[in-house]
Amino acid sequence: MKVLGLPGRNPETEAWMAALLGMLEADTADVARYAHWQDGTKPDMAGEAARHPAGDADLCVAKSMGTMVLLASMAAGNAPAAAVLIGTPLGAYTDMQVEALHALNAQIPCLFIQQTDDFTGSCAALRELLGPDAAIAEVAG
Repeated sequence: MKVLGLPGRNPETEAWMAALLGMLEADTADVARYAHWQDGTKPDMAGEAARHPAGDADLCVAKSMGTMVLLASMAAGNAPAAAVLIGTPLGAYTDMQVEALHALNAQIPCLFIQQTDDFTGSCAALRELLGPDAAIAEVAG
């Protein structure tokens, strides 16, 4: 199994993602390094999706901003076989990203892990958005 980790906006999430993927029994597990971490520019979801196509992975684990990179990858025709989305930042999503999130959830097996009171979108808001058939695990916080 090939796993791709798409960490969050901050470089500190890279080590966290690497540790998480290290717990999986995967043949290969790669963690994306974003260009804006090096050059200080604004994050570019489409650019990162091109650099780290999720379709190359059997499983994509995405955290926060990484979920947006995953959606951009899917929009470019690069969907993984399955995905885990951690801390989906609903408050930062555009209407198009919300539509893409619905499409992703309908297209491949997805597990959403969301904090009860996540400041970017609560678990209840995610449940309301995705409906009762979505696989959502609620965690404290």
